Amino acid sequence: MRKLVSLLLALMMLMGMMSFASAEEAPFVITVHVPYYADVEPVGCTGEEGNPVLEAIEKELNVDLQVTWAPQGDYTTKFNTVMSSDDQPMVMVVNSGLTTNANYIQMCKDGAFWDLTDILAGNEFIQKELTSKSALAVTSIEGRNYLFPSMAAAARVGVLYREDWLNKLGLEVPTDIDTFKAMVEAFTTKDPDGNGVDDTIGFAYCDNKDNELTYAGFNTLAVMNGAPNYWGEDENGDLMPYFFFDEYMETLDLFNWMYVNGYMNTDFAINTDKHGPLANGVSGSMITTATNAAGTKYANVINVHPEAVIKQNQDLYTADGEAVINSVLSVGGLGGILIPTASVKDEETVQKIIDFCVALNDKGGIYLAVGVEGLHYTKDADGKITVSDEQKKTREDDGSSEVFASMFPRRVQSLDYGQGMTATQQITAYSLSIEDRCVVDMSVGYMSDEMRNLQTEIATIISDARVAYMSGTIDAEGFEAARQDWLAKGGQQIIDQVNAAYHAE
Repeated sequence: MRKLVSLLLALMMLMGMMSFASAEEAPFVITVHVPYYADVEPVGCTGEEGNPVLEAIEKELNVDLQVTWAPQGDYTTKFNTVMSSDDQPMVMVVNSGLTTNANYIQMCKDGAFWDLTDILAGNEFIQKELTSKSALAVTSIEGRNYLFPSMAAAARVGVLYREDWLNKLGLEVPTDIDTFKAMVEAFTTKDPDGNGVDDTIGFAYCDNKDNELTYAGFNTLAVMNGAPNYWGEDENGDLMPYFFFDEYMETLDLFNWMYVNGYMNTDFAINTDKHGPLANGVSGSMITTATNAAGTKYANVINVHPEAVIKQNQDLYTADGEAVINSVLSVGGLGGILIPTASVKDEETVQKIIDFCVALNDKGGIYLAVGVEGLHYTKDADGKITVSDEQKKTREDDGSSEVFASMFPRRVQSLDYGQGMTATQQITAYSLSIEDRCVVDMSVGYMSDEMRNLQTEIATIISDARVAYMSGTIDAEGFEAARQDWLAKGGQQIIDQVNAAYHAE
């Protein structure tokens, strides 16, 4: 009996040693493929010197993140290439536009990615902090979630503009269509940079099929004109695509007016660097995610022109004075992460990846919000955090503030560890405070995946007509012909099914 007890004690001690040893196990390797949105990938992510926050999180959470960065401009092509190869990453980060791609949807249905529905639903932290029912709804396929969507404030877009140009020309902050038009005209014709050369435009725009409608300005200006956001109720109480509304046509007229008069970039249909014109000092405004005004995307123009001040405005109104902003939580409005089944073979590894996402936002939260102690902030004996101007600049220069921006799902707003709110956090907080103004896509929840796929298949009929109308190649009659073609090739079927579901409630 004593021998048995001794044996059990020895076994328990051995198990305890094994448990301790597990804390010293090799880092969990996660290979990740990520798009980047600036001209170059985040600082310190390649070469001999690493990114301080990336390295600190790897050490803190005992992971080895092996990241491959790819430019956002050709990411759909890159995604398809990677997913057809034998060397797939464990985590594939996708941008919002890709989630309506027919090939992507079919991949999900065919089992190319792990079904995360139950894992995400079973984690309270994820449900409360990292995603929402709306985010999961607009990114689901046949009611299943293969994408772990990146959470975003629904009211996160805004008009970015050169405040120094605005003040120089005595203009109002653009809050409605009239003040927006006055701004883009003046920024083009009144030499806002004062160099005596006709070398500026009022507005920078990118129309890459339907990928940029939510974030590059079309939908923002459409709802300011009184149009729905993708789908809305017509005068009969039926749901219709917004390109059947008069206000949509008014938005097309607005873009045509800017194009014809040279108030916007003429390469809008092929421009893959939507931030370039503002960053290079050519454009005086654009519409994009409002927090970009506080980031480093436009460091170039500020370096070249120290007087340059870029501000954002999210207080937007219709002609009737109604506060509106287009919700980004529409189908095709959120990206996130996918876990390919070809590279991740078991559910245990899937869970470890999801657990890392949670730990990144929980245990690693201070690195995301403030940075590395001693480098990006100072903590006194009482635990009070201070951040000097030099430390702020260090964090911007070494890329620590942006390295995880699009890599893994994160909280909408970083936690306050006593460091005070950054300009980005202030903008995010304001975005959250105006969510009740959001104009939402009313078709969400009423369109089957079959109809959504069909909508994607025939979408180029309208996107091509939109670009043609903006550039003056076709007129209203030509656009109406495109609408009729869209209806004939499946659009009417989509409308009928959506309304059958909508009126059945």
